[in-house]
Amino acid sequence: MDLVDEINKRKSSGLYRVRKIVDFSKGSIATIENEQYINFSSNDYLGLADNIVLKETMIGAVEEYGVGGKSSQLVTGYLKPHRILEEGLAKFLKRDAALVFSSGYLANLAIASVLINKTTIILQDKLNHASLIDAAQLSVGSLVRYRHGDTNHLKILMEKYKKYNLVVMTDAVFSMDGDFAPIVEIAKLCKEYNAVLIVDDAHGIGVLGETGAGLLELKKLDQSQVPLLIGTFGKSFGGSGAFISGNSLFIDAFIQKARTYIYTTAISSSLAVTMTKAIELVINATEERECLYRLTEFYKKSMRKVNLNSNESMSHIQPYMVGNANKATRLSESLYRDKLLVIAIRPPTVSKNTSRLRISFTAIHDKDQVARLVNCIKNNLDDE
Repeated sequence: MDLVDEINKRKSSGLYRVRKIVDFSKGSIATIENEQYINFSSNDYLGLADNIVLKETMIGAVEEYGVGGKSSQLVTGYLKPHRILEEGLAKFLKRDAALVFSSGYLANLAIASVLINKTTIILQDKLNHASLIDAAQLSVGSLVRYRHGDTNHLKILMEKYKKYNLVVMTDAVFSMDGDFAPIVEIAKLCKEYNAVLIVDDAHGIGVLGETGAGLLELKKLDQSQVPLLIGTFGKSFGGSGAFISGNSLFIDAFIQKARTYIYTTAISSSLAVTMTKAIELVINATEERECLYRLTEFYKKSMRKVNLNSNESMSHIQPYMVGNANKATRLSESLYRDKLLVIAIRPPTVSKNTSRLRISFTAIHDKDQVARLVNCIKNNLDDE
């Protein structure tokens, strides 16, 4: 493999990735090289990453428990704060039990070593997150992907493979499109075909539902209909790490068999204490959830006023579709010059010719900032 040629090809096709060093980020403002930018690329949907209560909780927990996790959870890394966090998650999500992982990627990869064998067909939405796809590809089972959100196609595939052990894996809120999985229909199909349904609600928990328990709460689906629910602390909770929740048998199986749980260092006890406090803040974040809805409505209305298309998604994730990767990069760079941080998403994260700006709203944005974003998009497109 000639890495020089590969990198040069990425540069010429608009696919080259560049990291920006963010000096400081507070609220909706990111400081980069002493310049301030309105950040529309954050996953801190409820604004909890800089929440004073969580910061004070973290500082106090560090004083008591120290900084690091020190060991894997099956050696000496499972402390009382981890147990309290798992119990809090199970209660919050109305499930038997929960298990904490060091990251959402590791939580999804755990499925490969626990629930999938050589007779398993893993059915996945075409637009699932990379971690779900990798979990299937690294397993001994066979991955089959159905068209995005197409339950008719899913049913055809389930009928075709009904003699196998079936596992269905889907995002709840799709991270690049912001739309919802047709989760009620998928759950019905899984019951009909005796398939295990696994839902990753990384982008919905905290934002959707009366108490922020996610798309399943919004759609009134329980543990019997969705046996395994995966979530993260890295978005609405304002922290890091992740979890799997479900019935006690499933969770015990992950403790016994999940390689990405057994062979990695635990999250720190101080983080576990802080994320336990974050659950309480998420449940009570009714105003923040309403703010996100209002901002999304305002954005879509403002886009219509200037004759620009907005995505059909009604979530806090709003992709502005561009198509060509170079054009998406140029638009992102133009907005950056206007002091707006809006990252261009390009292949292979999304399919060819579907490059876009991924705009994410948080409860710490305001309407003036959103109006500025819309006007800058319009002005820069006019200058193309």
